[in-house]
Formats: sequence, C-alpha cells, structure tokens
Amino acid sequence: MTNGFSKWANALFVLVIFCSCESEKRIPPRGYLPNTPKATEQLEAAYFWIPQDQLNSAYWKDANYVEIELGNLASGNLYEEGYLNMTGTYSGLSDFNRGNDSKLTLKAGYDDEYIYILAEWKDTTANASYMSWLFDGPEDPRKTDTTNEWTLQRNQDKLTLLFDLEGSNTKDVWVWSLALSAPFDMAFNLATNEQGNITGDLANVQRNSEEAGSRAGPAFEWSGERQEITLIDGTRKLLDPAYYLLDGMKTDFIGDPFKGRTVFNETGDCKFCHGINGNGDYTGSDGGRLDKVSTLRYSRESLITFIESVGHEGSSDQYWGKIKTEEERQNLIAFMRGIAGLPGNYILQPESEPDIKALNNIGTGSIDSRNSEYRLLLKRKLNTGINGDVTFSPENTYSFTIRLSDNDDINYIGNSGTQLIFKSKDL
Repeated sequence: MTNGFSKWANALFVLVIFCSCESEKRIPPRGYLPNTPKATEQLEAAYFWIPQDQLNSAYWKDANYVEIELGNLASGNLYEEGYLNMTGTYSGLSDFNRGNDSKLTLKAGYDDEYIYILAEWKDTTANASYMSWLFDGPEDPRKTDTTNEWTLQRNQDKLTLLFDLEGSNTKDVWVWSLALSAPFDMAFNLATNEQGNITGDLANVQRNSEEAGSRAGPAFEWSGERQEITLIDGTRKLLDPAYYLLDGMKTDFIGDPFKGRTVFNETGDCKFCHGINGNGDYTGSDGGRLDKVSTLRYSRESLITFIESVGHEGSSDQYWGKIKTEEERQNLIAFMRGIAGLPGNYILQPESEPDIKALNNIGTGSIDSRNSEYRLLLKRKLNTGINGDVTFSPENTYSFTIRLSDNDDINYIGNSGTQLIFKSKDL
C-alpha cells in the first residue's frame, strides 16, 4: 500500500513539474511576449504585464523601434541682446551632433496603467546649462553684442514631444530638459495655446537674479554644501554645482566682479599664470584656464583655501600676498565665479510625484559634457485625469511631433509626422 502510494506521489510530482515548465514556456517570465526587434514605420507600443520601467529592463532590448527622419523645424533664430552663444542648433541638422546623423530612435510599450516611451539619440556633448551668468564671457560669432560685464550664455539639451489633441488646436506637451527637469527624474507636463506656443508653469524653476534683463547678474551662488536630494520614490541623487543650484544650497552672491577683474589682472597678477581674465593664454611657466565650469565645483571658501595652499604657486607674496584686504579677496573670487559662469536658475525640489517620470543615462552628480548617446525613458499614466492631457487608449492612433534641441531653446530639429499605435494585448 505504501509502495503504491509512493509511486503515485512521484508520478504526480513529475506531472506538476512538467506542467510548471510548460506554463513557464507559455508565459515568459520577463513579463512580455518574446520578440525579434525590427524597424517599423510607426511607433508601436507592445503590451507587458510586468512593468518595464528601468533603462535596463529586458523589454527595451527586444522592442520594435522606429527610426525618426529628422528635419529642420526651427532654425536661424537669434536671442535678444545680451543672450550669447546659445544657438547651438542655429543652422539645424548641420549643427546638431557636428552634422553627423543623430540616429534618433523611439521605442514604446504599455501596461494596464502606464505608457512608456524610450528615446535614444547621439550627441557630441551633454549641455546642462540654461542661460548661465557669465562675466566678460566669450563673444558670439553671430552677434555684435558687447561681452563686457554680465551676459547670459550657454544653454541646454532638450527633448520635446507634442501630442495632437482630438478636436482641439492645442497640444499635450512633454518637455525633458537636462538642465531643469533631469535632476528630479521627471519631464514637464505642459501644453500649447491656440497660437501654438508652449505654455505652462515650471513651478520648480526660479531665475537666479533679483532684477530682470540679460545684464543684471546673479543673486546667488553655491553655498558649498553637498547637493544631495531625495526624490519622492526614495531615490537619492547628487547635483553637480557646476550646472545645478538647489534652492536650499544657495547663498548670496557677494563681491564686486568689476573690481575683482582689476585684482585678478593687475593687483595679484593672476594673469601671469592663468591668462588675461583667466583664459589660459598665459606667459608664466605653470597655470591653466579658470573660465570653465569645473571651477564652479569649488565653493568660495575652498577656492580661497586652494589659492593659499603651499602647492599653489600663486600663493606666494608675489601674487596672493599682494592682495591685502578681505574685500579685495572676495572681489577676486566674485570675478573668478563670474568667468566660470554661475547657474542662471536655481531649482526647487518638487513636493509631489511628477505627472511624467523620466529616467536618463546622464548622471547629474558630475556632468561630463562629452557624451556620445542619450537614453531617455518617459513614463506617464494612460489617463492622468488632467484636462489638456491626451488620454491613451489601445484602440486609437496618436500623432505627435518630436523636437530635439542642442545647446539651444529656440532652434530645433525634429519630425512633425510621427504616429503612435498600440498593439493588442493578445499579440
């Protein structure tokens, strides 16, 4: 009796294992149906029942993709007086990625609650400055504005999706900005008005100036505290002070850069090693450029500490020793901060979960401007319940425009005829 029961139990065990194996074959453990990726004419969103919400999620290696044929959507635009070297895509495609094909591709997917869009493109540099304040900054070859004193220079990289809204002249706009939204793993949820202009409140972005205009200069600088934030989902991130200024980590900008210029070039003779205005064109035997963003990774106090250190040739009586007063020293640092370029905005940490989640492969803790490829994953609810947001339904097709900006905010390349379709859950 016992022996017969044992045989029956063993047979049942084998049957269960067999069925389990067969079940795993029928239901892929990755959470989506297997697929050999291929190029498609439309952006196809396939269904998955386990969220694929990370850049390294397995689905994105297997998903179909659409290759976006880019054209010049806006070019030849210049900013007003005092905004310099900010039109990185002025001539359109011939400027973007040094004229090389950006190879922009899109992939998409959805689950029962969210739509996901992955954008990948090549770019020569990662630009994370948005209208930085520069003192005695470089000339703009396309403009005749004087570069003396304060100007707004440098700009950002940005990707924008504009979805058509049925029965309306307005569009649902998703804007991802390396300078403004990337630190918070989000994209801005905006819209267009009847005239086609993008509108909306960037609630977490504040201008770093107490006055209006392109010559006013900065009100704040980095305090020197570690810029670490904790997002709503618990993710902890560092923000590079060379590009980002967090509201809680800012302090008043002090010193007079006009007087500091004299201290740098004459009183302390810093130009002997570092060049006139810190441009690196020096006559001394040692030194280097100071008019670069890496200078901003030093706080005001740490700059002074380094200048005074024994290992710095400029600490001698021949240079730093000639700068006698605390006022002169602070003016000198104000000038050095200005030629490096202070962030033109400061940002506030959002208090709630963003409407559009956005993950990218460019770390915000220390931006390396040299970059060969962007990867950006956008995630948004199929139905946000927000007036003006497109509601996605698998039964419909959606038209949208895509824009790419490279160190620019008014000139961009893109495609205005892209379509998104949803594949059936049963496929």
